[in-house]
Amino acid sequence: MQDISRCFPATPKGWQYELIYKRIRHIYFRIYPDKRTVRISAPTRISRKALEHAIQSKSAWLMEKMTSPGNAPPPFNPLSVMKDRFSCMVWGRRLPVVRGTCHARPGICLSPESEIIIQVPSSFDPKKEENLWNTWLRTLLNERIQMLLEEWQPVMDVAPAEFRLKKMKTRWGSCNTVARRIWINTVLVHLEPCLLEYVLVHELVHLLEPGHTRRFYQIMETHLPDWKASDVRLNKIELRQ
Repeated sequence: MQDISRCFPATPKGWQYELIYKRIRHIYFRIYPDKRTVRISAPTRISRKALEHAIQSKSAWLMEKMTSPGNAPPPFNPLSVMKDRFSCMVWGRRLPVVRGTCHARPGICLSPESEIIIQVPSSFDPKKEENLWNTWLRTLLNERIQMLLEEWQPVMDVAPAEFRLKKMKTRWGSCNTVARRIWINTVLVHLEPCLLEYVLVHELVHLLEPGHTRRFYQIMETHLPDWKASDVRLNKIELRQ
Protein backbone atom coordinates (compact mmCIF):
# COMPACT_ATOMS: atom_id res chain seq x y z
CA MET A 1 0.00 0.00 0.00
CA GLN A 2 1.28 3.46 -0.88
CA ASP A 3 2.30 5.97 1.75
CA ILE A 4 -0.74 7.75 3.23
CA SER A 5 1.09 9.90 5.76
CA ARG A 6 -0.18 13.00 3.96
CA CYS A 7 -3.67 12.09 5.20
CA PHE A 8 -2.66 12.27 8.85
CA PRO A 9 -3.72 15.48 10.57
CA ALA A 10 -0.89 17.71 11.78
CA THR A 11 0.41 16.72 15.20
CA PRO A 12 1.51 18.92 18.10
CA LYS A 13 5.27 19.02 18.55
CA GLY A 14 6.63 15.75 19.91
CA TRP A 15 3.65 13.59 18.85
CA GLN A 16 3.74 10.92 16.17
CA TYR A 17 1.53 8.43 14.33
CA GLU A 18 1.92 4.67 14.11
CA LEU A 19 -0.01 2.75 11.47
CA ILE A 20 -0.23 -1.00 12.07
CA TYR A 21 -2.00 -3.58 9.89
CA LYS A 22 -3.66 -6.49 11.71
CA ARG A 23 -6.09 -9.33 11.09
CA ILE A 24 -9.07 -7.32 12.30
CA ARG A 25 -12.35 -6.17 10.76
CA HIS A 26 -12.48 -2.57 11.93
CA ILE A 27 -10.16 0.43 12.30
CA TYR A 28 -9.13 1.42 15.83
CA PHE A 29 -7.57 4.69 17.00
CA ARG A 30 -5.72 4.69 20.32
CA ILE A 31 -4.04 7.60 22.11
CA TYR A 32 -0.94 6.99 24.23
CA PRO A 33 -0.17 10.26 26.09
CA ASP A 34 2.89 8.83 27.86
CA LYS A 35 4.43 7.99 24.47
CA ARG A 36 2.88 10.98 22.68
CA THR A 37 1.74 8.51 20.05
CA VAL A 38 -1.47 7.93 18.09
CA ARG A 39 -1.69 4.29 17.03
CA ILE A 40 -3.97 3.39 14.13
CA SER A 41 -4.75 -0.31 13.79
CA ALA A 42 -6.21 -1.15 10.39
CA PRO A 43 -7.40 -4.36 8.69
CA THR A 44 -4.77 -5.96 6.50
CA ARG A 45 -6.98 -5.90 3.41
CA ILE A 46 -8.39 -2.40 3.78
CA SER A 47 -8.34 -0.24 0.67
CA ARG A 48 -6.36 2.96 0.53
CA LYS A 49 -9.51 5.01 -0.05
CA ALA A 50 -11.31 3.53 2.96
CA LEU A 51 -8.31 4.07 5.22
CA GLU A 52 -7.87 7.67 4.10
CA HIS A 53 -11.56 8.35 4.70
CA ALA A 54 -11.42 6.86 8.19
CA ILE A 55 -8.38 8.94 9.14
CA GLN A 56 -9.84 12.15 7.75
CA SER A 57 -13.15 11.60 9.57
CA LYS A 58 -11.24 11.30 12.84
CA SER A 59 -8.96 14.31 12.28
CA ALA A 60 -10.79 16.73 14.55
CA TRP A 61 -11.15 14.14 17.33
CA LEU A 62 -7.46 13.20 17.12
CA MET A 63 -6.35 16.82 17.31
CA GLU A 64 -8.63 17.44 20.29
CA LYS A 65 -7.18 14.45 22.14
CA MET A 66 -3.56 15.33 21.39
CA THR A 67 -3.96 18.94 22.55
CA SER A 68 -6.01 18.10 25.64
CA PRO A 69 -4.22 19.26 28.84
CA GLY A 70 -5.13 15.94 30.44
CA ASN A 71 -3.10 14.08 27.81
CA ALA A 72 0.05 16.12 28.30
CA PRO A 73 2.85 14.09 29.91
CA PRO A 74 4.30 15.47 33.13
CA PRO A 75 7.19 17.77 32.24
CA PHE A 76 10.69 16.72 33.17
CA ASN A 77 13.79 18.22 31.66
CA PRO A 78 16.86 16.12 32.47
CA LEU A 79 19.15 18.75 31.02
CA SER A 80 18.51 20.93 34.06
CA VAL A 81 19.40 18.28 36.65
CA MET A 82 21.93 15.98 35.00
CA LYS A 83 24.97 18.19 35.57
CA ASP A 84 25.96 21.06 37.83
CA ARG A 85 29.20 22.37 39.30
CA PHE A 86 29.36 19.72 42.01
CA SER A 87 28.04 16.54 40.37
CA CYS A 88 27.19 14.94 37.05
CA MET A 89 24.95 12.02 36.10
CA VAL A 90 26.92 9.45 34.09
CA TRP A 91 25.22 6.20 33.04
CA GLY A 92 22.48 6.69 35.61
CA ARG A 93 24.79 7.39 38.55
CA ARG A 94 25.29 10.79 40.15
CA LEU A 95 29.04 11.18 40.56
CA PRO A 96 30.79 13.92 42.54
CA VAL A 97 32.89 16.43 40.61
CA VAL A 98 36.32 17.17 42.07
CA ARG A 99 37.85 20.32 40.70
CA GLY A 100 41.52 21.12 40.49
CA THR A 101 43.76 23.64 38.79
CA CYS A 102 46.41 22.82 36.27
CA HIS A 103 48.99 24.56 34.15
CA ALA A 104 49.03 21.87 31.50
CA ARG A 105 46.29 20.82 29.08
CA PRO A 106 42.76 20.94 30.61
CA GLY A 107 41.03 17.59 30.94
CA ILE A 108 38.32 15.47 32.58
CA CYS A 109 38.61 11.86 33.72
CA LEU A 110 37.05 9.29 36.02
CA SER A 111 39.00 8.31 39.13
CA PRO A 112 39.13 4.75 40.51
CA GLU A 113 36.86 6.05 43.29
CA SER A 114 34.17 6.95 40.73
CA GLU A 115 34.80 10.66 41.04
CA ILE A 116 34.90 12.97 38.06
CA ILE A 117 38.18 14.86 38.10
CA ILE A 118 38.25 18.09 36.12
CA GLN A 119 41.54 19.94 35.80
CA VAL A 120 41.39 23.45 34.36
CA PRO A 121 43.28 26.71 34.92
CA SER A 122 41.76 28.99 37.55
CA SER A 123 40.90 31.59 34.91
CA PHE A 124 39.42 29.07 32.45
CA ASP A 125 36.62 30.51 30.31
CA PRO A 126 33.17 29.04 31.22
CA LYS A 127 32.32 28.43 27.56
CA LYS A 128 35.56 26.53 27.07
CA GLU A 129 34.79 24.46 30.16
CA GLU A 130 31.34 23.63 28.80
CA ASN A 131 32.94 22.51 25.52
CA LEU A 132 35.37 20.39 27.54
CA TRP A 133 32.46 18.69 29.31
CA ASN A 134 30.59 18.10 26.04
CA THR A 135 33.67 16.57 24.41
CA TRP A 136 34.27 14.25 27.37
CA LEU A 137 30.65 13.11 27.59
CA ARG A 138 30.50 12.53 23.82
CA THR A 139 33.65 10.42 24.07
CA LEU A 140 32.03 8.24 26.75
CA LEU A 141 28.92 7.87 24.60
CA ASN A 142 30.91 7.08 21.47
CA GLU A 143 32.88 4.37 23.24
CA ARG A 144 29.74 2.75 24.65
CA ILE A 145 27.99 2.80 21.27
CA GLN A 146 30.99 1.15 19.62
CA MET A 147 30.87 -1.62 22.22
CA LEU A 148 27.15 -2.12 21.66
CA LEU A 149 27.55 -2.19 17.89
CA GLU A 150 30.23 -4.85 18.19
CA GLU A 151 27.78 -6.91 20.24
CA TRP A 152 24.58 -6.37 18.26
CA GLN A 153 25.66 -6.15 14.62
CA PRO A 154 26.59 -9.84 14.29
CA VAL A 155 23.51 -10.92 16.29
CA MET A 156 21.10 -8.91 14.12
CA ASP A 157 23.10 -9.28 10.91
CA VAL A 158 22.77 -5.57 10.19
CA ALA A 159 25.13 -2.61 10.31
CA PRO A 160 24.65 1.13 9.85
CA ALA A 161 26.83 2.98 7.38
CA GLU A 162 27.57 5.42 10.19
CA PHE A 163 26.21 6.76 13.46
CA ARG A 164 26.27 10.32 14.69
CA LEU A 165 25.56 12.09 17.96
CA LYS A 166 23.25 15.06 18.30
CA LYS A 167 21.43 16.90 21.05
CA MET A 168 17.77 16.38 20.12
CA LYS A 169 14.67 17.95 21.67
CA THR A 170 11.99 15.42 20.70
CA ARG A 171 13.71 12.11 19.92
CA TRP A 172 16.11 9.73 21.58
CA GLY A 173 17.29 8.40 18.25
CA SER A 174 16.50 8.42 14.56
CA CYS A 175 17.41 6.43 11.49
CA ASN A 176 17.82 7.48 7.86
CA THR A 177 17.11 4.12 6.21
CA VAL A 178 18.25 5.34 2.79
CA ALA A 179 21.64 6.61 3.95
CA ARG A 180 21.69 3.89 6.67
CA ARG A 181 22.69 6.57 9.15
CA ILE A 182 21.73 6.43 12.82
CA TRP A 183 21.51 9.46 15.09
CA ILE A 184 21.74 9.09 18.88
CA ASN A 185 20.70 11.73 21.41
CA THR A 186 23.68 12.90 23.48
CA VAL A 187 21.52 13.08 26.64
CA LEU A 188 21.59 9.26 26.80
CA VAL A 189 25.08 9.38 28.32
CA HIS A 190 23.42 10.59 31.54
CA LEU A 191 20.93 7.71 31.73
CA GLU A 192 21.24 4.00 32.49
CA PRO A 193 23.19 2.02 29.86
CA CYS A 194 20.16 -0.23 29.18
CA LEU A 195 18.27 2.80 27.82
CA LEU A 196 21.03 3.59 25.33
CA GLU A 197 21.04 -0.08 24.32
CA TYR A 198 17.28 0.01 23.72
CA VAL A 199 17.50 3.14 21.55
CA LEU A 200 20.38 1.75 19.50
CA VAL A 201 18.68 -1.62 18.94
CA HIS A 202 15.45 0.20 18.04
CA GLU A 203 17.25 2.17 15.33
CA LEU A 204 19.11 -0.92 14.08
CA VAL A 205 15.76 -2.68 13.67
CA HIS A 206 14.66 0.19 11.43
CA LEU A 207 17.40 -0.87 9.01
CA LEU A 208 15.57 -4.19 8.76
CA GLU A 209 12.03 -2.78 8.86
CA PRO A 210 11.66 0.99 8.22
CA GLY A 211 8.18 1.46 9.69
CA HIS A 212 6.63 0.64 13.05
CA THR A 213 4.92 -2.38 11.60
CA ARG A 214 3.98 -5.70 13.14
CA ARG A 215 7.26 -7.13 11.82
CA PHE A 216 9.19 -4.28 13.47
CA TYR A 217 7.77 -5.12 16.89
CA GLN A 218 8.29 -8.83 16.35
CA ILE A 219 11.99 -8.19 15.72
CA MET A 220 12.17 -6.02 18.84
CA GLU A 221 10.55 -8.78 20.90
CA THR A 222 13.05 -11.29 19.56
CA HIS A 223 16.13 -9.28 20.47
CA LEU A 224 14.97 -7.22 23.47
CA PRO A 225 11.95 -8.88 25.13
CA ASP A 226 11.86 -6.16 27.83
CA TRP A 227 12.06 -3.24 25.41
CA LYS A 228 8.65 -1.87 26.45
CA ALA A 229 9.87 -1.07 29.95
CA SER A 230 12.71 1.03 28.55
CA ASP A 231 10.34 2.70 26.12
CA VAL A 232 7.97 3.71 28.92
CA ARG A 233 10.81 5.12 31.00
CA LEU A 234 12.16 7.23 28.14
CA ASN A 235 8.73 8.55 27.22
CA LYS A 236 8.30 9.95 30.72
CA ILE A 237 11.31 12.22 30.22
CA GLU A 238 10.62 15.63 28.70
CA LEU A 239 13.49 16.66 26.44
CA ARG A 240 12.10 19.92 25.12
CA GLN A 241 13.24 23.13 26.76
